Amino acid sequence: MAGGNYGGNSIPTTPIVGTVLITGKDTTYKNYSCTSALATAGSATITYRSVVMPLAEGHTLDLVFNPPDVTVATSIVFMCYDCSCNSPMTGTTVGGPMYSAGTIFRPTIIGGGGLNS
Repeated sequence: MAGGNYGGNSIPTTPIVGTVLITGKDTTYKNYSCTSALATAGSATITYRSVVMPLAEGHTLDLVFNPPDVTVATSIVFMCYDCSCNSPMTGTTVGGPMYSAGTIFRPTIIGGGGLNS
């Protein structure tokens, strides 16, 4: 699986069956990103942005998939995460917790003519 921090709730551990992803790609999963696809059968195929990608059973394709751009997913399970940024921030910073008592502390970015804050 591809490593790194992808933003949002970027722990790509939510398995979503390809047919389910396609059914909900414009609703439930429209704000998701998928970081890999696992072939579950010998005739697994993904069509992403009009490119057809066959995968052998048990093989994984590490690629950031945007669910609305997946049109075919035969015998595929995607590993995804919600990146809508609507969930609470967690963790700690030098100044302490980022999420406390239901309040989200949003950072202010200085520069860009004030358009980035």
